[in-house]
Amino acid sequence: MWIAHYASGLAAKPFASVVPLSVLTLAGALPDVVFFILQFSGIETFNLDPSLQRRGCFPYSNEYPYSHSLLGMTVAGVILAVLYRRSTNAPVTWKDQAAIIAASASHFLLEWPSHRSDVKITPGDDTALGAGLFDHPTATFFTEIAIFLAGLWVYATFSPPSTKAGYKRSPNRLWGIVLFLIGAQAHFSFGSAPTTETRWVHAPLFLGQVLASCWLLGKLES
Repeated sequence: MWIAHYASGLAAKPFASVVPLSVLTLAGALPDVVFFILQFSGIETFNLDPSLQRRGCFPYSNEYPYSHSLLGMTVAGVILAVLYRRSTNAPVTWKDQAAIIAASASHFLLEWPSHRSDVKITPGDDTALGAGLFDHPTATFFTEIAIFLAGLWVYATFSPPSTKAGYKRSPNRLWGIVLFLIGAQAHFSFGSAPTTETRWVHAPLFLGQVLASCWLLGKLES
């Protein structure tokens, strides 16, 4: 999935109010960030597949056993939690770190129904999972938006008032960010691949979009 991955970070905010929202939403999308970085070095691969382009959205056949296995997602979450704890002077509890790890691991729960049999439990598994929702772009579009908005509702309803100062002071900020993300999802679900160069064009564009989205979501609280 795409913007649905930010939902876990939004929903985690009431349980980890000290952790910046940008970090929590990054945790939800972290396996994708790791994947795009690993493919630059050839450790994992990102390949445009014309046959998938005719079937639905996200027309890529990928080899990503590390970033897109449940074990890899959990390890990535642990690394992010440790890095965050070491980079801040704020008190970081085990509960805060668990929220980061859980947000990263939740990536698997959303990839399983959406991907086309290419996510695994561990990198060495012979069996790959995926129910193939990506073959149905309209269903993917509305499902992603529903999950994202559900996470946003949890954040807006249950987070402490101090963590919502950004959009409370600037009400248009919330709607602007939501519309930006819905636009990003529309491009993901219905847009075509911009070129045939995945490694140095598509991957950097996707990576930049993920990082920019997490930064924007962080502006809801600051």
